[in-house]
Amino acid sequence: MHIKYLKIGLLFFILVLGCNESRNKKTFIDKKIFNTKDKQIKEFYFVAKDRERFDIYKYNFEEKNSKRFWTDIKEKVIVLSYSPDLKNLYFVTSKYFGIRSTLTYIKRIKLYKIDLKSEKISLIDTLINGTQLNADWISNNAFQVVINVRDLQVSEYINKNTFVYNSVGKKLLSKTETINFIKDGYPLPVIKEPVEKSFKDYELKIHKENNDSLFIFNNQTSESYFITNLNNYKLDEIFWNDENLIFTIMSKNKNLIIYSLNKKLIIKQINNIKNFIVYGKYLVYDFNIDLSSSISIFDLNNSEITDTIETKNGCGLRNAFN
Repeated sequence: MHIKYLKIGLLFFILVLGCNESRNKKTFIDKKIFNTKDKQIKEFYFVAKDRERFDIYKYNFEEKNSKRFWTDIKEKVIVLSYSPDLKNLYFVTSKYFGIRSTLTYIKRIKLYKIDLKSEKISLIDTLINGTQLNADWISNNAFQVVINVRDLQVSEYINKNTFVYNSVGKKLLSKTETINFIKDGYPLPVIKEPVEKSFKDYELKIHKENNDSLFIFNNQTSESYFITNLNNYKLDEIFWNDENLIFTIMSKNKNLIIYSLNKKLIIKQINNIKNFIVYGKYLVYDFNIDLSSSISIFDLNNSEITDTIETKNGCGLRNAFN
């Protein structure tokens, strides 16, 4: 999905050593099993806002309902992220974040893992406060958190703190770089692996000389099929399976396009989305409308929306910020 990143500023550079979970945490567990990739996934997790709280909910495709899965009155979920292969799920929380004297801040940051089979939650790490936070999977086995902190001695310096964890929660990397953001620019967000432009016999190609036209090329038959004109949009996220090519294009907004490999045509375009994830036959995406946010479930087999998740204060696949 999309690389979307969360920017929240932080004022202080404090290392938090406590590792005990809050007594106010509640985990709501049932006996549903999160299926492997060989079967249709039955559930997925998302974030919803309830007044000033940001909690994790679980949606069941068959029952078409949502249940609160995790909540803590002292922590708010700011990032929820599946690994690309959907086998691992991490989330980041913060106790305090906002803007003070034109500067943003985020404090009391923690990283958790949800075991998708047992539905148990484990605390992976307690992190430092900072001025900006970006977190995402950079591969199936590497989750990266970047926390930028204003240097207290030199105002034009930013300390970029990078932490990388593997899929079982072990810390693989911890490093700090000092960057002159006036001279070198602000540190970049988390960078994922490059999008895959080829799948089996198919390959995506862009013809710059023809109005940035996007084509799909069949290497076996040497045939080429026109998909769409990009018109200054940038190719962003790409998902392939045996039936469909699903991708997003970015400019001021993000648009999602579903292209049927068998029919050789676009079967659906959805504008102004934020993120999307494919769970077997279901395409799940979120978007903002005015000041509210919601999640839609699209059945790829029947080309129809089967359900929409709407909450009073908004919801999203990665976060619930409008």
